[in-house]
Amino acid sequence: MSINDDRGAALPPAQDVDSAYPLVHRHEPPCPPWWDPGKLANKAISDVLGWKWREGDTKGFTSALTGSFELKRVEGHTEARWTPRGYAVQADLGAVTGGQASLAARARSAIKDATELLDSLRPLRPGADPENGEGFRSLVRHGLEEIRKELESALLRVPRIDQLFLLLLGSPSAAVDADRVRGHLGELRDEFGLVGGQVNTIEEERVQTSFITLVDWVLSLYRGWLDSRDRIDPFAQPETGQAPFFGPAVVALSQLLSATAVQVEELVAELSSVRIHRGDREVLRIPDPDGGSMALGGLLRWVHDFACFEGRTLIESAGKDGVDSAFLQVAVRLERIVGHLPRRTDGGTEDVAGNYRATLPAGFFSSRVQRAVDELHDHLQEIVRVARPIRHGAKPEDPPGPPPPDAGAAAAPPLGAAPRSGTPGAATGTTPGPAPTSGAAPGAAEQTVSAAKPRTRKPRPEPKPAPRPE
Repeated sequence: MSINDDRGAALPPAQDVDSAYPLVHRHEPPCPPWWDPGKLANKAISDVLGWKWREGDTKGFTSALTGSFELKRVEGHTEARWTPRGYAVQADLGAVTGGQASLAARARSAIKDATELLDSLRPLRPGADPENGEGFRSLVRHGLEEIRKELESALLRVPRIDQLFLLLLGSPSAAVDADRVRGHLGELRDEFGLVGGQVNTIEEERVQTSFITLVDWVLSLYRGWLDSRDRIDPFAQPETGQAPFFGPAVVALSQLLSATAVQVEELVAELSSVRIHRGDREVLRIPDPDGGSMALGGLLRWVHDFACFEGRTLIESAGKDGVDSAFLQVAVRLERIVGHLPRRTDGGTEDVAGNYRATLPAGFFSSRVQRAVDELHDHLQEIVRVARPIRHGAKPEDPPGPPPPDAGAAAAPPLGAAPRSGTPGAATGTTPGPAPTSGAAPGAAEQTVSAAKPRTRKPRPEPKPAPRPE
């Protein structure tokens, strides 16, 4: 089964509600809360100092503290000024980094100034309706604030941001300047008359300039969003083949791991509802597609521990290298095992060795259990799909050394030596002779050299020895 195969395609219709089994509901936290006070303190220190907390590293802590804060004596007291060493918004396991963090910082600054410009606009068109103008002003302000909130959110919604820009600019591809912009900005321009034909004084042109500046800032932010859109969304597969930004991708993996842990609890509850309890799960065998078998309870514990502890530890401790070399391999293995769990239609009912369809109880093949297994498999497939593009990049290669002696000899054989197989001399069966003597005919010498090695450069004459002083 490949990563794109859907395990639930072969399940029976959903009309089967398994009325023979009572419904059992459980509500338990799937994983211990990540907001442990110690972890929160470590993350806060890392965010402020731009330094990863390490036990006992006092020198590193002092250096990061000195580099992040500037102390200045002012009127008898000391003031500390914080210098941020990188923009990031912490969100559980991952963070808002990369292109999203850059856009969020730009949006915060631009929208703050754009809101001031928006409030300073006044109508230039005679007979403008004040209520309609204030309504369009409120719509523009709401769109700008929502864009800022979305870009600062760890769970970024790409269609939501696309829709907000569409409302502000109308057709963003056609919005190239303030005179042709549509959407709420265009309606505000038309209602206030913020065009050149309504300008009569310098003060009125300043009002029009404020609107032009406002539109330029929004268009600039939209173009930046288009440039980074595919890499910001960890669920998108960009056609350029570029890897997604690591921070948003880890946020997505964190959410998927939490959903996987919840689904394991749901599957355990469904198994208990069909009378497959903990003791049964520890002795029921399921197949391993790579060979052998394992206990059903062991598989569920493995998936739960990976979603709650192991997967998060691999990402936090080793970053991209941990995702590429360990996290992805474990996720692929678990996805394969869960994807190959027996279905109701697999195999016969003969109680023979290797027929897991016959050894598992009938409750395992009920619709509720099979659909819970299918949902767990879907979560694992999504984890693999999001984690697969994360790569640390090509490792630096060793610097090129000197060529081996044989390579140089094969490329340029010494003059006067017999050529090896594959050289022009070997193909014709002739060998270059010694250099012609001064008594030989010039034409014959040129003919001999041309026949032996037609493309060989002439040898340089040896320098004559300097005459000895008498």
